[in-house]
Amino acid sequence: MEIRHRGKAAAGILALVAVVTLFHYGTPVIFSFSHELFARFYYLPIILAGWIFGLRGGMGAAFLVTVLYLPHVVAGWGGRTEEVLDKLLEVVLFNLSGATVGFLADRERRQRARAQELQTLAALGEAAASVAHEMKNAVIPIRGFLRRLRKEAPPEGKAVSYLEVIERAAGRLEGMIRDMLSFAGRLEPKREPVEVAKLLEELYEELQEESRQRSVRLICNCSEPGIQAELDPERIRQALHNLLQNAIHASPPGEEVRLSVSPNGRSIRFVVEDKGEGIPPELAERIFTPFFTTKTQGTGLGLPITRRIVEGHGGRMHVESTPGQGTRIIVEVPTELVPAPVEGKAPKPID
Repeated sequence: MEIRHRGKAAAGILALVAVVTLFHYGTPVIFSFSHELFARFYYLPIILAGWIFGLRGGMGAAFLVTVLYLPHVVAGWGGRTEEVLDKLLEVVLFNLSGATVGFLADRERRQRARAQELQTLAALGEAAASVAHEMKNAVIPIRGFLRRLRKEAPPEGKAVSYLEVIERAAGRLEGMIRDMLSFAGRLEPKREPVEVAKLLEELYEELQEESRQRSVRLICNCSEPGIQAELDPERIRQALHNLLQNAIHASPPGEEVRLSVSPNGRSIRFVVEDKGEGIPPELAERIFTPFFTTKTQGTGLGLPITRRIVEGHGGRMHVESTPGQGTRIIVEVPTELVPAPVEGKAPKPID
């Protein structure tokens, strides 16, 4: 439906350009006022194209009008200098109008889309918080009774294995509740001096067992040991944990997942790389949509929460992915970087 409407709009704009051109060149030059008035009507399709189709539409319409208007400029080239300059200025104004209107239209659309996204996220957050609290109230007694049953169950027999399956499922449900509560809660960073190398070492240890189970080699290169940064350590740990865990899950056995860190001016940059299947182009725009996931087990909240944490620090995320070759996620967080005291030798990269 949207494509059909835009096609009709484009056809209407082209028809308007054709009508204005017909009247402009069909009016004798001796009727100078009418002749110049019809030339001014060229601004109408340019403005419409910029407003409907954005910067590319505005510039495209301005280019078309310029091509159609140039014979008029060439015809009067031998006339008075003032008239020639006026016509050249008209050409400049055609293109400037298309660029300005198109730029403003694109910006207005982005702002409107962002406002709609924030409104949707707020509604989803409220719903997620309500559901998560109810789920939490149900899971707590379930896990409590499961522990009691495991103590009372005989060591031999199938009952113990069944209880283990139930407890793992309850653990996954508890993880989903944590994700939903994190997504629904306020993510205002509580900054404090953090030794980046130490934070990464702890994160490495947390994920080492999971990477071994999947036969994926986890490599963490801290290029600047002994550097302190003003960050919220728990939030940044959570964000990097989500990215690394996604990378480990996306990597086939025998491949590597790399985390590199480096100062970048008044910012610190984290880069997570994997050699998985990559993100298909048709899904690239949806990976930060809450509750969207391609995993059989997952909430679809890991990346949205990560982006909220990064943006809460005033930072930004950039995703580079090539299908069949892997994904590279760059997180850049503005912070004051201060040299931290280092005793002895600088630690080597974790491998």
